[in-house]
Amino acid sequence: MSVRRTATATAAATAALAVALSVAGTSAAQAGSTHHSAGAHHATADRAGTTYIALTGGKTTLALDKNTAAALTSNGVSVNPVAEAKASKAGISFPIQGGLINAKTLGGTITHSGGLVFSAGGKSLTIRDFEVSTSKKTLTAWVDEVGARIPVLNLKLGKAKVKATAKHLTVSGIRATLQKGAAQALNGYFSTSLIKGGLPVGKVQVSASVKVLHR
Repeated sequence: MSVRRTATATAAATAALAVALSVAGTSAAQAGSTHHSAGAHHATADRAGTTYIALTGGKTTLALDKNTAAALTSNGVSVNPVAEAKASKAGISFPIQGGLINAKTLGGTITHSGGLVFSAGGKSLTIRDFEVSTSKKTLTAWVDEVGARIPVLNLKLGKAKVKATAKHLTVSGIRATLQKGAAQALNGYFSTSLIKGGLPVGKVQVSASVKVLHR
C-alpha cells in the first residue's frame, strides 16, 4: 500500500458519508418515518421540527488511485491499516463509528474508527479517528506524532452516485484529493518532495445504516 492510500482512504470515507447523509435526509423526509432515540449518535428532532439523520454503523471503503499508489510504492512509501481498519482487494475499509447530520442544512460530522500508518526511510506516521465535516466537505484525522487533529482530504461529490432508503445508504463515485497542508506536512516529516496538494487519492464507496426522526 502507499501513503496516498492513507489519504485516499480518509478522503473517501469523508466524501461518501457527506453524500449519504444528504440523500438519507431527503429519503427519510419523504417516508415521513418517526423514531425516538437518545445519545450522541442517535437521531433527534428540535422544537422547530428539524429532521436529523444518524449514522449507526457500516463502513467506508477506499479504492486507491492506481497511479498515485504506484508512485508512492516506487519511492519506498508504504501504508498499513491500524486497529479496526481493514485492507482487502476492494481497498481499505474504515468502520463508521457514528454521526449526526441536519437533514435540511446537511451540516454535521461523521466519525470512523481505525487509521493508517505511513512508513518510509525508517520513520512512521500514524493518522487515525477520521472525522468528516459534511458542510466543509473535508476529512480530518488525529496525528499521533503531532498530538493534534489536522485537515487531510478535500471531497469531490459532483459525480457521486447514491442509493438510499430510510434505513440504509450506499454511496459510490466520491473523489478525494489531498489537502495542500497535509501534503506539506508529509513531505516535511519524510524529507521528500514527492507529495503534492490536490493529488488524486482515490474513489470511495460507503455502505451505512441510518436512523431518522422527522416531525
